[in-house]
Amino acid sequence: MDELLFRFQVKEVNEAGDDYSSRDVLVLCKILDSKKDLLQEGLFRVRFNSVGIYPFPADIARQVTSRKIQRLLLMELKRYIKPQRKFLKPGSYKPVW
Repeated sequence: MDELLFRFQVKEVNEAGDDYSSRDVLVLCKILDSKKDLLQEGLFRVRFNSVGIYPFPADIARQVTSRKIQRLLLMELKRYIKPQRKFLKPGSYKPVW
């Protein structure tokens, strides 16, 4: 498989309402091949709190058939959210692309 490019954009952040002060982030993801052709596009939920970052595996499994891409997407979603955690406040976010 060629190298894949992942493009992410936060669409919405909500309080999860659990004991860990978690927040749920709705992320628009575009998966592109090495020629920048769109392979997949979808919305994926990611929950984060002070303990960790947890993409919803069911969202990924429902939209992405390739096991390899599923694993890569899980890792990339975590890597995308990690540096932004302290800045993600509840609300909707405007598209940048």
